[in-house]
Parts: sequence; C-alpha cells; structure tokens
Amino acid sequence: MSKDKVKNSIWYVIGKGVKIYFSNIDKFVVYMLFPVFGQILGLGLCFGLALGFSDKVAQKATSPSMALLYILLLTLPGLLIFFKAFWDYMVAYVALNSMTEGAWTTGRVYDFRSHNEVATRRAGQYIVFLLIVGILSLCALICGVIPVFGLVPPMIVWIYLILIFQVFTFEPELSPKECFKRSFELVKGDWGRTFVLMLFLVFFSIYIITQGVTVIFDYLHLTDIIASNFDFIGDAMPLRVINRGFEYLNIPVNITVNMISVMVMTSFVSIIVSEFTLPIRSICYSLWYKNLSDIKLGQPKSSGKKYKKTISKNTDKE
Repeated sequence: MSKDKVKNSIWYVIGKGVKIYFSNIDKFVVYMLFPVFGQILGLGLCFGLALGFSDKVAQKATSPSMALLYILLLTLPGLLIFFKAFWDYMVAYVALNSMTEGAWTTGRVYDFRSHNEVATRRAGQYIVFLLIVGILSLCALICGVIPVFGLVPPMIVWIYLILIFQVFTFEPELSPKECFKRSFELVKGDWGRTFVLMLFLVFFSIYIITQGVTVIFDYLHLTDIIASNFDFIGDAMPLRVINRGFEYLNIPVNITVNMISVMVMTSFVSIIVSEFTLPIRSICYSLWYKNLSDIKLGQPKSSGKKYKKTISKNTDKE
C-alpha cells in the first residue's frame, strides 16, 4: 500500500487523532472542565434553589405573578452559569479544530484564548450558524419519529453535513449557509468512509467509555448509591399501570423505580462522557477535513499546504 493510500485511510486519521488527543489529554480535560460541569452546576442550581425555596416563595408571594418573579430570580444565577458554560462548549466545537492544526504542526496544544477567538471574533456569524444547525437538528428529530420518514434519511443527510464545524473553522471566508454546501461537497463520493469514521468515533469515545465507567461503578458498589438520586423520576411515573399493561400483553417485563434510576444515571454518564470526549472527535474530523480537502483539490496528501494556509488565518495570533 502506497504512503498516500495509507494517509487516505480513515484508520490513519483515527490513529493520528488518538495520538494527538492522548499526548495532550491533560490540556483537553482541563479545557473541557467548565463547559461540561458548568452546565451541570448551572442546572443543579436552577432546580435546587427553585425547589428548595418553593415553600418560602409560596408563603411570601402575594400573587402568582410575584411567585413567578421570585422563582425566576432564584434560577437566574444557575441560568447565567449554564448559558456561559453552554456557550463555551459550543465555542469548543470550533476552537478544538484550530487546536488540531497547532498540534499537527508543532506537536503541542497551547494558547487556548487564541483558539477560542476563531469563534468569538465571528460571534454573530457563529450564532447564525448554530441556529441553522439547531433548526436542521430539530427537523431531523421530527422526521425520525414520523414512520413515513424514519431515521435513515436524516442520518444520510447528517453524514454529508458532519464537517460543517471544520469548514466554518478553516474556511472563514464562507457564509454560514455556504459551510453546509461545502461540507456536502467534501463528503460527496466518500459518504461510506465518513459514515464508518463517525460510527467508530461514537462507539469508541462514547459507548466504550460509558460502559467502562458503569463497570467501575458496579465494581465499587456505587451504582445503586448514585442511581438513588434519580428515584424521584421513577416515583413520579405510573409504573403500576405500565406494568399491568405489560402483563395484559403477556410481555415478561416488570419495571421498577431502580431500573428507571439506573437508566437515567447511565444516560447522564453517557452525556458527560460525550461532552468530555468532544476533543477526540473534533481532532479526527479536522484531520478528515484535511484529507478530503486535499483529495478534492488534487493535492498530494503529504503536503497539507492548502490546509496549513487556510487555518493559519485563524491561528496567526499564536
């Protein structure tokens, strides 16, 4: 197999991405701490303060409108923390792509502020871009739950658009709308390999790590202890009615509060793992963007000149 064919392989991209990620894993973990746990802290404060002081609000409020005002004031600190962390997380979608170039050319990751500015100095465009992503994601979700459409068509379209954040990062001259068209052009003809890359990254960076965490929890006998914090969800559900329905249909299933709590805990862990492992997916997609860009431009895979020239516009402050 020639050197160019090796570099054109998704396994080369994955191997290179894993190497970059684990050689800088301490920096990536620190970088993702607030964007991930800030969202959790913010939501925790919102619900904790609102529920914790609900009795006092009911006693002191002279009208429903005043009670609502008090509740909004109680949730304000948590909302501010949540939205700041959420914005930082969305900025990371772009900044991590820029960091990949720094790691590719220098072998290390540094100057996080400069990488963040790739998104923040184009905040207006980026917000419009995110709104389009949100609308498309909502449309895909709606199509997914409609039997006529199913999940296949949205999945096919999403694979074509999977490099939109890389295009936004490395081709700043394009408008938000043009980023989607550019991603489609890059993936066209390589949809199958892009799909395999996505499946592997999701399986490795989310499923495997989530299962590993749950195994550790089971080994340390922490699963039931942690899951018990979510018992209120199962207690609020009509499980007796649901189980009677299963019994009537001769389905051998008996749902318990603990089952619901463990499922919610596992989903919660999966979300945290997904957010913390965003760097490795962004790195691999950035390398894949480089690969497909070189192919479409007819450049040698080993040169990377177009890639470096493009992203140097975003990292000239380093």
